[in-house]
Amino acid sequence: MATSAKRAPKSKQPAGQPLLVDPPARAPVEGEVQDLLSDRLARQIRLGILRGESPAGSRLNLDEMKGRYDVSLSPLREALSRLTAEGFVHFEAKRGFRVSEMSRANLGEIVTIRRLCEPVAIRESVLHGDDDWEERVAATAHMLGKRIAAKPGPASAAEWENAHRKFHLAVLSGCGMPMLMHFCSTLMDMQDRYRLQLTKDGEYSRRAEGEHLALLDACVRRNAPLAEKLALQHIDRTYEYLVGLMGDATRPAAEVRKKASRA
Repeated sequence: MATSAKRAPKSKQPAGQPLLVDPPARAPVEGEVQDLLSDRLARQIRLGILRGESPAGSRLNLDEMKGRYDVSLSPLREALSRLTAEGFVHFEAKRGFRVSEMSRANLGEIVTIRRLCEPVAIRESVLHGDDDWEERVAATAHMLGKRIAAKPGPASAAEWENAHRKFHLAVLSGCGMPMLMHFCSTLMDMQDRYRLQLTKDGEYSRRAEGEHLALLDACVRRNAPLAEKLALQHIDRTYEYLVGLMGDATRPAAEVRKKASRA
């Protein structure tokens, strides 16, 4: 029925699982008609993929998903098409939609592109961010520090995930480039998928408080070259940590830097 297609998708947030911050809205292309239902549906499916509720390589059954989210086929296909464009879902003719695979090669590609995009956003933010941007970065860093100091457990892990994402998005948010912000946020999501599924019980042990504080200080002092350098080091160290969890930590950061230098 037409009325069912207008309902918001049902929420199926598992107890104790992190609820990640939604990425910033993508700037619409000229002439594009935005669909709020498919937007919300894409966010819910994306979160399920990040947390591993839809395993890598698994087939996405449209009939099952229609019932689960109580939506019609049209917004569901639109949501899956968006996730395909973002890299979370893969479409094959005659085989339908599947959750994208996870591999060291894929993680390395994500990190390589992050190393190209985020320094631009950080440099523009530090050089041109206004007082509101600076206050936003300081406030999110303060909340992140509180979450790091919290007692370990599922609830604190979820709060840390939100605070961590808000801080990194705040650092980039002064760049004045909505498309770049969307790309950076999507890449963060793609890397967070590995962290959420590789870490034990969703508890991320590499909280990197010193790295976050150093990045905050560089931003407040408006030292763009240092902020870029610290951001790249943070990305590389996180990558090394994740590759170590995947069972192969042989020169990962060096490989990423070589790929970035050739790009």
